[in-house]
Amino acid sequence: MSSPADVRSGWASGRLDLLGGVADYSGALVLEVPTRAGTTVTAETSDSADALVVGDTIVTDHELRTLAALPYPEMRDAIAGLPRWTHYLVGVALVLLRHGVIETATAQLAVTSDLPQSVGLSSSAALEVATARALGADRLDPLQLALLCQEAENHVVGAPCGVMDQVTVAMGRAGAVLPILCRPAEVGAPIAIPPGLEVVGWPTGAEHDVGGVPYRRARVAAFMGKRLAEEATGCAVGWLSELPADAVADLPDALDGWAFLERWGPTDDTVTTVDPDLPYPVRAATMFGVEEHQRSLRALDALHTGDAPTLGALMAGSHAGYDAMGLGHPAATVTVEAALATPGVHGARSSGGGSGGTVVVLCDRGALDHVECLVR
Repeated sequence: MSSPADVRSGWASGRLDLLGGVADYSGALVLEVPTRAGTTVTAETSDSADALVVGDTIVTDHELRTLAALPYPEMRDAIAGLPRWTHYLVGVALVLLRHGVIETATAQLAVTSDLPQSVGLSSSAALEVATARALGADRLDPLQLALLCQEAENHVVGAPCGVMDQVTVAMGRAGAVLPILCRPAEVGAPIAIPPGLEVVGWPTGAEHDVGGVPYRRARVAAFMGKRLAEEATGCAVGWLSELPADAVADLPDALDGWAFLERWGPTDDTVTTVDPDLPYPVRAATMFGVEEHQRSLRALDALHTGDAPTLGALMAGSHAGYDAMGLGHPAATVTVEAALATPGVHGARSSGGGSGGTVVVLCDRGALDHVECLVR
């Protein structure tokens, strides 16, 4: 007779990126808003369970323990044949086992979600955090849980995301802006969205992929720029966003990967590598991290005073920065223009990893209720 099943669930929201976006890996301040929509993962376990089951994918207990002991590159190669979407769940299980957070990951996992997928709303981070909670990691400090989920996405899934997504979906509060200083993750007190305003997401219809070439290119370019600026100033910084703007302004517009590698070797980013065959938008990608940090600092003051016009202007500067470093998209441009042409809209910008996905909008409450695909 089989033992009775034990069922536990974990839930996590998505996130709307008011300001910050890809500046998280630069150590910048980012301002994030959790969505009401989210993802639930249910884990059904029993004493007789001997595998992690995700859809049609089965990983035995022995395989899990063997995988968890491997170096991350080998672990990533070993699960490469599994369906891509399962990497997020299996990856979290392996990281939790690796760090001794859980004793076993044998369970049957089921996923339900009302969060749109692949539109830049941190659906992968929501899936990871919900999985960790369902597997028993909900007893951890939420920040520690978020960092372990980022570890899974960076090193098991192989997507070079910054920290803001996992922290927001693990620690954010609905109706409030969560400030995160990504050095690596200092979380401030949530700030209520000013009365009469709301932050919403307007999907562009263009699918977003944080592991895609444009995002990787922008991130690599930023770390290339950090190396060049440090050499020019003779001063190393802990975080790219600490670089002086005048030093960044003197960087080359673009630099081929082979030329950088020939002179400087690899960057100090642990989750990306320089491709010798690609050109990189060094100045724009590096400047974004420096300028976005300052924009977010100014936005904090504007949030406290309810200064919507200032917030809108800061969002416009951020949107232009996305375009400059190659993370814009024609669909995002159309969506931003449509939003800004709507009465009651104060600002709109590309967000998250860019390249389409979702445009985040600051508007009067209800101003965009006519948009059917709107995300709150």
